[in-house]
Amino acid sequence: MFKRFNFSKLNISSPIPSIKKAFKKLKLPKRHHKTTKPEKVIKAKRPKKYGKIGIHNLRIGWKYGFVLIIIFILLVVTTGLVSFSINDAQKDLDVVLEEADLSVLTIELSDLINSKGLSAMAYAQYGGTSYFDAFEAKNVEINELISDLNEKFSGEKHQSLYNEVLRINDELNTLFYDEIVDAVGSDIEVMRLYSSNRYNNLTTTAGLYLESLRDLVTEDRNLAAEHAEGSQNYALQILIASMVVSIIIAFILVIFISRHVTQHLNRVVLMSEKIASGDLTETDHHYRGRDEIAQLSTSMEKMRLQLTNMIDSIKQTSLLVSSQSEQLNQSADDVKSGTQQIAATMEELASGTETQANFAGDLAETMTIFAEKIKSINASSESINESSNDVLKETELGNEYMNKSINQMDNIDQIVKDAVEKVAGLDKQTQEISKLVGVVKEIADQTNLLALNAAIEAARAGEHGRGFAVVADEVRKLAEQVANSVVSIAKIVNEIQTESRNVTDALEKGYDEVEQGTKDIEETGVRFKAIEDAIAVMTSNVQTVISGLVELNNDSAKVNEAVQEIASISEESAAGVEETSASAEEASSAMEGVSNGASTLLESARELNELVQQFKM
Repeated sequence: MFKRFNFSKLNISSPIPSIKKAFKKLKLPKRHHKTTKPEKVIKAKRPKKYGKIGIHNLRIGWKYGFVLIIIFILLVVTTGLVSFSINDAQKDLDVVLEEADLSVLTIELSDLINSKGLSAMAYAQYGGTSYFDAFEAKNVEINELISDLNEKFSGEKHQSLYNEVLRINDELNTLFYDEIVDAVGSDIEVMRLYSSNRYNNLTTTAGLYLESLRDLVTEDRNLAAEHAEGSQNYALQILIASMVVSIIIAFILVIFISRHVTQHLNRVVLMSEKIASGDLTETDHHYRGRDEIAQLSTSMEKMRLQLTNMIDSIKQTSLLVSSQSEQLNQSADDVKSGTQQIAATMEELASGTETQANFAGDLAETMTIFAEKIKSINASSESINESSNDVLKETELGNEYMNKSINQMDNIDQIVKDAVEKVAGLDKQTQEISKLVGVVKEIADQTNLLALNAAIEAARAGEHGRGFAVVADEVRKLAEQVANSVVSIAKIVNEIQTESRNVTDALEKGYDEVEQGTKDIEETGVRFKAIEDAIAVMTSNVQTVISGLVELNNDSAKVNEAVQEIASISEESAAGVEETSASAEEASSAMEGVSNGASTLLESARELNELVQQFKM
C-alpha cells in the first residue's frame, strides 16, 4: 500500500559547481585597481623668457602702441619744425607791419615838413599870424612824430638819412625863426625871397631824404614779406613731407607687425582646426616670444597634449570595459543556465514532495482505519472471553499490522529526514545564489563607477566629449537597472531563504513527531507482544486486556494526529518548494535581463571605442 519515493531516481545534478566555475572565469577588477599602467603625461614646454626686449616679447597692444609712439614722435618733430618756421614767418610779418607803419610815418613826416614849408613860405610872402601859428602847429606835430620815429630805424643807411632829415628840420626851424621872421619884421623883400628860396630848397632836400628813407623802408618791407612767404612755404613743405614720411613709416610698421601677428596666428588657427578635426599628430612647435600669440600657442599645445593623454586613457578604459563586458556577458549566461537548472531541480523536488504528501495522506487514512479497528476491538472486548481464539488470531494479525506500521513509520522517518536534508540543501543553494547576487551587484557598482569616470573624462573633453558623455550616461543607466534587478533578486532570494528555513523548521518538528510516533508504534508492538503472550491467560485477566485496549485506543489516536500533522507538513513543504521553483524562474528571468544589459554595455563600449578611433594620435 505504501511505496517509498526514491529521490535518487530523479537524476538531479547540482548547478552550483558550474556557476562557481563561470564566476571564476570572470576576472573582475578590484575597486581603485588600474589594470593598465598610467600613461606618462607630457607637459607642454613653456616658451623661454628672453632677456632682450624684442618684438616677439612685446604684447600685441604694445606692438601697435610702439607704432603709435613712433608716429607721435614724428608728429612732435614735425610740429617743432613747423612751429619754428611759423615763428620765423610771424617775426617777418611783424617786421612787415613795423616797416609799413614806419613807411606811413615817413610819408606823414614828409607831408608835415612840406606843409610846414608852405606855411613858412606863405608867412615869408604874406606875413600874418595865422601862417605863423600854422607853422608852430605843424612844428609841434613834427616834433611829436619825430619822438615816435626815434630808435625805429635800425639800419645804418636808415639812421643816416633820418639824421639828415632831423638836421634839415632843425635848419628849417632856425631859418624860419632867425631869418624869415626877421625878414618879415624888417620888411626886406630881397631877404624874404632869399629866405623863402633857401627854405624851399631845404624842404625839397628833406623830402628827397624822406623819399629815400621811405624807399629803404619799402625795400625792407618787401624783403620781410618775401622772407615770411618763404617761411610759410618751408613750413608747409615740412608739414607735407613729415606727414608723408609719418604715413609711410606707420604703414610699413603696421604692415610688418600685422604680417608678423597674422603669420603666427594662422599657425595657431591651423593647429586648432586640426585638433577640432580629430588630428592630434601636430608636431610640437614653439613661438619665440611672450606675447598673446605665444601664450595662445602654448595653451593650444597643452590642450593637444591633454587631449592626447585623455583619448589614450579613454581608449584603455574602453578596451577594459569591452573585455569586462564580454566576461560579464559570458558569466551572466552561465548564471542564467545555472538558475534554469536550479528551477528544473526545484520542479523535480516539488514533484517528489507532492508524492511524499500523497503517501502521508494514505498513511493518515490507514491510521484512521486502524484507529476505528481499535475502537471496534474495544467495543467487542466483552466477548473476548468467548472468542479468545478469534482474538488471538486478530491479535496476531494486529501484530503483523503493527510490524508493518513500524516499518512504514521507519519509511516515513526516512522520507522526512530526506526532506529535511533536501530543504537544507535548498537553503545552501539559495545562499550560493545570494553570493552570486552579491557578485553581480559588485559588477553593477563597478560598471556604474566606470560610467561615472567616463562621464568625468567626457566633461573634461568639453564639446568633443559630448557624444561620449551620452554613451557614458547610457552605461550608467544600464548599471543602475542591473543594480535594481540585483536588489529584486536579492529580495526574492531572501524570501526563498526565509521560506526554506520555515520549511526546515517545520520538517524538523515533523521529524521529531515521527520519531515520537515511531517510539509509540514500537511501544504498541511491545504491548501487542504482551497481549499475544498473555492471550492464554486472557480468560483470567480480561480486565487487564480491556485496560490495555483502552491504552491502545489512546495511543492510536495520538499516532493518527501525528500522521495527519506529517501529511499537513508535507503539503506545506510541497507548496514551499513550488514557491521556491517560481522564485528560481524569476531569478533566471532577472539574470536574462543582466545578460541583455551586459550585451548592451558591450555594444556601448564598442561604440565608444569607434568614437575614440576617430582621433589621430
